[in-house]
Amino acid sequence: MKRITTLIAMALTIIFNASAQQATNLTDDQVREVVAKYMAVKDALVKTDGTTASTSAKELVASLGDSKAKLVADIRFDAEHIAETTKSGHQRDHFETLSENIYKLVKESKANKMPLYRQYCPMALNNTGAYWLSTEKQVLNPYFGDMMLRCGSVKETIAVQ
Repeated sequence: MKRITTLIAMALTIIFNASAQQATNLTDDQVREVVAKYMAVKDALVKTDGTTASTSAKELVASLGDSKAKLVADIRFDAEHIAETTKSGHQRDHFETLSENIYKLVKESKANKMPLYRQYCPMALNNTGAYWLSTEKQVLNPYFGDMMLRCGSVKETIAVQ
């Protein structure tokens, strides 16, 4: 009985991961590349470096390949807007929805091989609050940079899959 339960659990995991890949048309390696490029955008915004954020966002767009899936299209939309300007204020506006969609991608794909931290700043975006992902537990706020570098907290740890 225990063996059957284990086999069923394994089958469901395979089916879930396959359906997540079908939903985005991205392989696990592509998802990890997308997340790495997202982190580069985040790191540039922490430094309020609009030029590097723009370059990193262009690399993020390229890492998405030619997938037409809705979630990928949503990620592409915000990444393209971040890429087309060097003004960090406008980039940060799009970073909020980019972060939400990258979070969905990570949760759906189960491709991460390192812990990720979902962080939140209640003062971001004119006190409406905003989330982002980080590879570090220490808060480095991409919405305020040096102005309020440590504003925020870890709200969720996304475990290695």
